[in-house]
Amino acid sequence: MTTGNSHLQTDIRRVEAEAREWFMLRGERSLSGDEQSAFDEWMQQVHNRGAYQRLEQIDRSLAALAAGAEGARLRQPGGLSGWLDKLNNYFGIAPVAGLAFACTLMLAVGVVYLAPWQAEPGPQAYAAELAQQRTVTLDDGSRVTLGGDSAIEVAFSDDRRSVKLLRGQAFFEVSRDPARPFYVGARDAEIRVVGTRFDVHAGSTLHPATKVTVEEGIVDVASRPAGEAAVSQSGPKVRLVAGQQVRVEQSRLSHVTTVDSTQVASWRQGKFSYRDAPLSEVVADANRYRQKRIVIGTRELENLRVTTAFTADQADTLVAMLEQSLPVRVFKEPDGRVVIWPGTVED
Repeated sequence: MTTGNSHLQTDIRRVEAEAREWFMLRGERSLSGDEQSAFDEWMQQVHNRGAYQRLEQIDRSLAALAAGAEGARLRQPGGLSGWLDKLNNYFGIAPVAGLAFACTLMLAVGVVYLAPWQAEPGPQAYAAELAQQRTVTLDDGSRVTLGGDSAIEVAFSDDRRSVKLLRGQAFFEVSRDPARPFYVGARDAEIRVVGTRFDVHAGSTLHPATKVTVEEGIVDVASRPAGEAAVSQSGPKVRLVAGQQVRVEQSRLSHVTTVDSTQVASWRQGKFSYRDAPLSEVVADANRYRQKRIVIGTRELENLRVTTAFTADQADTLVAMLEQSLPVRVFKEPDGRVVIWPGTVED
């Protein structure tokens, strides 16, 4: 029994270490094609996925702490040590291990920007909680509306306004300033505008495609090589106008498609609609408005094409709608998660 427990603890430590490595790597840069494939394969294991999702939850908790009153307390003398005690107690981490783990996480998600002794102002981080939306007014007057469980990082300079969409979805209303172009980075895409209204969807772990849709004005979209911080001047680019959309996946631009400009970012009114979209995209969006996650049981189902619509307050009933319209079966796990498997009602 002791030997079995020892092996179990070793496996748990290995999984948690791998999860931390992936989490930090994905926070630093876009993954290469091979890295993304390896990450997707790693995430297929239930224990791996659970460990990574726990880190994502901690990430959301840290963002909420930084944005709220707790963030102010962290900047007070002794505030950090008190917060570490809270983190250790909440996640059941031993004090010494908790300190190392918390430091790793703070470096990964950028909490170090709270430090008052930082020589230069660092990027500002904003996040929306699960099942909530948040509108942020930036220093230049631009407005960003964040969808549920979404986050951005903002860094302005004298000649450039830069925003990084860390996860989720955001609608941008950019104040015009020709002297300071506005850039948005998301996965392997970079968007450049002067003043306009557009939506950016950063995709998900299962469907890592960035989608850019323009409501008003002109938007330039470029792909950047996986793992690169900047766009190559000779790389592929496309210019979008109102009512146009493009996807960037694995550093490749899709064909430009036409959409109803009045429906761009209808998610701001809690409305979600899909036409021939992969199931993984629909599920990822729904999960940002659900307390308990929907999990796709097999890789084959991820690319199952779906045409459907739901509202944010229907996210909990979406699975029943999918079961009625697709060749799938839905099972609820004891922890509240919902798992979608292949099958039909007649099975």
